[in-house]
Amino acid sequence: MGLEQQVYDYQKEIDENRKQVREMVMESYRDIARGKGRECSEFFEELEKKYTNDRI
Repeated sequence: MGLEQQVYDYQKEIDENRKQVREMVMESYRDIARGKGRECSEFFEELEKKYTNDRI
């Protein structure tokens, strides 16, 4: 695999991670709008678990 392909794959992975984070944030906002509410700490713990063991 060439360097260009590695850079492309890495950027694709970063973009997908950003998309997932945005969707999690929007899901929380929708919950708040419905009055379902969600603890901030619960939300951030979920994010932290997702990215703590991921490659940087």
